[in-house]
Amino acid sequence: MAEILIIGIGNLFRGDDAAGLVAAGLLREMRAPLVKVLELEGDLTGLLEDWQGAQKVVVIDAVASASSPGAVFRFAAHEEPLPRQMFAASSSHAFGVAQQIEVARLLGQLPPYLIVYGIEGKDFTPGAGLSPEVSQALPRLVEQVRRDLGLEELKR
Repeated sequence: MAEILIIGIGNLFRGDDAAGLVAAGLLREMRAPLVKVLELEGDLTGLLEDWQGAQKVVVIDAVASASSPGAVFRFAAHEEPLPRQMFAASSSHAFGVAQQIEVARLLGQLPPYLIVYGIEGKDFTPGAGLSPEVSQALPRLVEQVRRDLGLEELKR
């Protein structure tokens, strides 16, 4: 099992909802040892199994909070609950990331270190691509994740 797990969540066919998947793809290009990258679309019910055994987990998903498109939010989910409304509004998942994390918390199955990044979306229209604001924010988000995990020295 990888010591570090990065999970990108989203839907490639719903505009900015693809941001988590795109960010995960960019992070996969690091090819870092002991780092596993997953890209999840749709059903998140296996999330608890996916992160089992990982010491550090980073989850990346699109959010809708009425903030500026492209804004990046960081939550230490191993310490406190996620703001459910922020993650529910943009979600294409029946049982979203905030709910999955709270189930894991209740069951005592949270990873020791669980950081969730939300990137504010602008357009979640089916068939749309990433908005310019989200596309421009992705490199900043990727760098923040790399710093968080101590991977900034790795080749991009």
